[in-house]
Amino acid sequence: MSKFQPQKERHRQELMKYLVNTEECCDIICMGLEAFLQLCQRIKETGFVKDAYRSTVEEQVAKFLHIIEHNVKNQSVSFFFHRFGETVSHHFHNVLSAILRLEGEFLIRPNGTVVELHDLKNNRFYPYFKVCL
Repeated sequence: MSKFQPQKERHRQELMKYLVNTEECCDIICMGLEAFLQLCQRIKETGFVKDAYRSTVEEQVAKFLHIIEHNVKNQSVSFFFHRFGETVSHHFHNVLSAILRLEGEFLIRPNGTVVELHDLKNNRFYPYFKVCL
């Protein structure tokens, strides 16, 4: 075990306390605190993601959300959370797998019959919605 391990563990704990006890939660994971805690609770209930060695479900979900929201690499998250890149990757894939298994609860597929007006008028989506015009 490295001599820096207790310091890194303390840093991770402080980071997670900061995340769940301040309004900065939205800036880091782009999700409100209540929604974040409900997501973590739902993932815990399913048993798809469990607390790992020195890593809670909340930390794993926070890493996952930070990666997908800010489009950062594992290397950046491993520095931020003081984890090895392999550990970050493992946690990311565990949470992704859990979210995909809960697809029916979290992801709503459009039925294709209704297109929002702001999407219909946005030129970025024109090739996809030109049939509706």
